[in-house]
Amino acid sequence: MYWEPDKECMDREELEQIQLERLQATLNRVYAHVPFYRKRFDAMGISPEDVTSLADLSRLPFTTKEDLRDNYPYGLFAVPMREVVRIHASSGTTGAPTVVGYTRNDIRTWSNLVARLLTMGGVTKDDVIQIAFGYGLFTGAFGLHYGAERIGASVIPASSGNTARQIKIMQDFKTTALVSTPSYALLIGETLREMGIPLSALSLKWGLFGAEPWSAAMREEIEDIWGSSPPTTTGCPRSSGPACRASAWSGTACTSARTTSSQRGWTRRRSSRCRRGRQGNWSSPRSPRRRSR
Repeated sequence: MYWEPDKECMDREELEQIQLERLQATLNRVYAHVPFYRKRFDAMGISPEDVTSLADLSRLPFTTKEDLRDNYPYGLFAVPMREVVRIHASSGTTGAPTVVGYTRNDIRTWSNLVARLLTMGGVTKDDVIQIAFGYGLFTGAFGLHYGAERIGASVIPASSGNTARQIKIMQDFKTTALVSTPSYALLIGETLREMGIPLSALSLKWGLFGAEPWSAAMREEIEDIWGSSPPTTTGCPRSSGPACRASAWSGTACTSARTTSSQRGWTRRRSSRCRRGRQGNWSSPRSPRRRSR
């Protein structure tokens, strides 16, 4: 079961107790199995047993991008390779790629996490989801793919690029939900206009856009083309790929969800439905225009 309404709105005291228990479990696991963290903790005079409240988070060391690069590729794995069933990595455009390994339980947790995100956005088993993220070492496509399958939706693994074909697929396959980067969603919308295809010719109801920062100006452009306030999804391969946080649109209504996860498989989300449908907007203030036909 991936959708548990009672847990979405649990009281603060219960939520913090779960967070503390899972934090302690994570600290004990990495201290026992990851030499990097054991050395870092010992150098700072901290042991997992010293963390007795969430306030103790301020005593823990940060893990930086350089730490991830210095331990490339497997130095921060907390399990032996025989338990790793999937490997993903960042592009490495600014240095060594950051690598993450997933166990079978991690894949299951990841799928459930994205299923909850999609459900919060309104997607159901009756939807046809077109995933226009590139499939490969990037986590986005696979994360959304397995999450969509988890809720029973029909998945079209269109991958990225070939915009005219993407639009034909939307028309012929009756796509009801589009998953892509915001810049590619903008390009698809502009191409629709150039081709003279009205939005009414499509069956789209939902959209989830993310995997890159984007500006308020781009959001307005997308809203102008698609006629609705667009969604945002963000994530990183170190924390179960996509679904760290998200908002999603349908027509003029917007529901939002915010989700966090640890690399080793625990999740928590606070639902906007618990807050009378307040809209969420976690888009970044600046965005490069990255496009691919």
